[in-house]
Amino acid sequence: MSLDSVSFSAVRMCWGIALVACTGSLQAQSTPPLRKHVGSPDYPTLLKEPAVKKNLDAVVGKQLPALMRNINVTGDIDRIGGALAIAGNAPHKGGEEEGVICVSEFDGKVEAAIFSKSRITVFARDQNYEHLMLCIKDWITQVNSGHRDRFKQPTNVRFAAPH
Repeated sequence: MSLDSVSFSAVRMCWGIALVACTGSLQAQSTPPLRKHVGSPDYPTLLKEPAVKKNLDAVVGKQLPALMRNINVTGDIDRIGGALAIAGNAPHKGGEEEGVICVSEFDGKVEAAIFSKSRITVFARDQNYEHLMLCIKDWITQVNSGHRDRFKQPTNVRFAAPH
């Protein structure tokens, strides 16, 4: 075995080790840090994340107590279109007093909405409906339908027969 072949083998081995280390590092960095909250019922912990807390306070302002009342009864934190979703209702007020908080899993950007007295109020820095997170728009669709389509099959939905 010549010195050149040993050197080439050593370089190739180092390159392989570097590639594995780099790939592992990229994979570890590619999972957004807030995603760890998905599936958890503990939404207060998500809302205490520094970026989330700052953005929530800035966007919702004085309406924060009303929003928190309207998400008092929730399920687990969901993930919709790159956002973590906390949706719920005030105790014993489903269909009357509801709310949602959507948090971008990448940067903690927050948008929220309250349904109260048959009116939806959206809290977002960008006041253009088209630019709202899918999380907010999907929640608005559900609230406006009275959540009907979650419980009763819509007339235009058909099931395909197995092939």
